[in-house]
Amino acid sequence: MGFDRFGSAALVVAHPDDEVLWFSSVVGKVSRLIIAYEACADLPGLEQSRQAARRAYPLPSAVFLRRPEPCSLNHVDWLNPVATDYGMALNRDRSLESDRRYRKAHTELRHELPSLLEGVSDVFTHNPWGEYGHPDHVQVSRVVTELGAQLGFRTHFSSYIAPRSMRFASQFIPTLRKELLLPTDRTLAARIKAVYLEHGCWTWHTGYEPPETEAMLTQAEQTPTEADSFLLNCLMTS
Repeated sequence: MGFDRFGSAALVVAHPDDEVLWFSSVVGKVSRLIIAYEACADLPGLEQSRQAARRAYPLPSAVFLRRPEPCSLNHVDWLNPVATDYGMALNRDRSLESDRRYRKAHTELRHELPSLLEGVSDVFTHNPWGEYGHPDHVQVSRVVTELGAQLGFRTHFSSYIAPRSMRFASQFIPTLRKELLLPTDRTLAARIKAVYLEHGCWTWHTGYEPPETEAMLTQAEQTPTEADSFLLNCLMTS
């Protein structure tokens, strides 16, 4: 299935390396790549590593917002996930500081992204359940979806999932449909991954490489039936 609007499309991801992990089929084609976060209060050495990778980044389309990461990964009860207006509830340990950082990140993204996305036709971003189950991804997906309704661009979601996120994903999958099935670019993915590895900020398994294809999903205009289906790439992350 072809797609002829990459020249007016953007990709928005939460963290450096998300663009390789979940979007290698489009990262080298979009006109603008926006990476939201850099520093992480819970991992103080990560900021310096990401700064070095940013300076060596091989794609001129990249825009680094350099916002502080909410560091929300370990603060969700994935057996009882709850969607919120700002992403999802951090309901595992009820940390006031974690909740403050997460809500602040939402406010900052809502403020900063509109000017960067104004005039684009399409935006690729994280899916509503955050791929393998990352609240930062969920939040970015939520913000981009809201801005799509506001600015008039079409939103496309990644199609990765994991056992941890399946319960949350079940809230959203019935509202989606497949729009694109694209071959991944393993050569470009390896090139960008090498930059992150060199500077010590690759956050996934070192042996990982993208599958052969990635589906891109979008909101279904009509309620899907038993005749509809789409492919999900399942990650072996508990």
